[in-house]
Amino acid sequence: MSERWSCPLVVELDGTLSKADSIAEGIVTMLLRRPSDFLGILAAFAKGRRGVAEQLTRLGYVDAEALPIRRDFLDYLERERANGRELHLATSAMQPVADAMAARLGIFGSARGSENGVELRGDAKLHHLQQRFPDGFSYAGGGADDIPVWRGATSIVVVGASPATQRTAERLGPPIEREFPAPRRSLRDWIRALRLHQWSKNLLLFVPLLLAHKYNDLAAFEQVVAGFIAFGCVASGTYLINDLSDLKADRAHPTKRFRLVARGDLGAMPALLLALALIAGGLIGGAALGLAFGGLLVFYVAMTLAYSLHLKTVPIFDAFILGSLYTLRVLMGSVLIHVTNSPWLLSFTMFSFFSLSMAKRHLEIVRAPEAARVGGKIAGRGYVESDAPLTLSFGVSSSLCAILILFFYVTNDAYSTNLYAHPHWLWLIAVWVFLWFARIWLLTHRGELNDDPVLFAVRDPLSYVLGLLIAGTFVMAVL
Repeated sequence: MSERWSCPLVVELDGTLSKADSIAEGIVTMLLRRPSDFLGILAAFAKGRRGVAEQLTRLGYVDAEALPIRRDFLDYLERERANGRELHLATSAMQPVADAMAARLGIFGSARGSENGVELRGDAKLHHLQQRFPDGFSYAGGGADDIPVWRGATSIVVVGASPATQRTAERLGPPIEREFPAPRRSLRDWIRALRLHQWSKNLLLFVPLLLAHKYNDLAAFEQVVAGFIAFGCVASGTYLINDLSDLKADRAHPTKRFRLVARGDLGAMPALLLALALIAGGLIGGAALGLAFGGLLVFYVAMTLAYSLHLKTVPIFDAFILGSLYTLRVLMGSVLIHVTNSPWLLSFTMFSFFSLSMAKRHLEIVRAPEAARVGGKIAGRGYVESDAPLTLSFGVSSSLCAILILFFYVTNDAYSTNLYAHPHWLWLIAVWVFLWFARIWLLTHRGELNDDPVLFAVRDPLSYVLGLLIAGTFVMAVL
């Protein structure tokens, strides 16, 4: 530790030590989990941030254990402490939150938060620190509320500040001992946050166009493309809401903890506003394509929100909802081009995606670390470790049901329609589909599949080979 920076270092929690704003996360969590509680604390908003923080903490919506920590800054603090420097936590968050964070990290000599009607923020925090450290202190912060404290500090540490706050800090006078820039959100981060790669699932909207042999109808194709974009916007918005509702579980997950919202690089409130804007834009676009499509899009949003906020914790039924959402995509594709829905297609889709959803749940069960288990259950889910044989059997049997439906269609319907010049080729499609499902479940059973079988297929070379074989066989059946 340099002698120049030997004075105690005082650290803010929200936006500094933690990337997240605990109050904003608490409000969003309350809105998604129990909106009735939000109505109950409306009066607290009249008292400002302090009143809201008190109510959120009292109701248990601020969880210090789940807040994402800024790793590079924590490494710096640990080095300073190892060199003999005093570290103290002083935050505008409530005292119980400050105590919980201090206990979690174990590096602070003291922890002080807001309590007894006094908010430890701005000038009030500066006054407290000047009394607590009359010989001077260094202060680490990054928000506009930290500027008054910086003015009275011996030196300052700037963490995650906006460009405007950064410029202000440079003009204040006290020397800047360290700077930790705010993380930059790359295009790849936004693509992942909005799940643009998940839009591949929305290609199911094109399936009725293909199977109805309307691929030469430009107007129908344009209609489906427009529906694909509207549906994609809605889906991206609902994915963000799902991330917000599952923050704690995602932060304990080995891969989901790297998501933009889970790691704190996209704040809870901006994420919620972005989600609502995407959903609203998609619904408006969907309604412009027809009331039937718009109505189904509203139904999709309702089902997705019900899943995100509650039904994903109900075993078996959660996979049924996911399978239904995929089937709904096919139904909406039929509505867009005004063709009759095929019961063969809808039932095949339902069993296929129920099977793939069970594969995803099976992987979550067998891969969940002990840290992600709460009372024997997988965090954020309703499954326990002993459910693995059941999810495996349900998933495999559902895939076999889908294959049987495909065979029954070829036997009972394909030969009697005028859609196929050589329907006997369709038997081979059923074989290719069977081989793909067999591969998926073999890898799932071995634990070699990633978290999402559909995304695995998008990146798997052998899946592309089987897909090309299916496409080629379909062409042979049509010609």
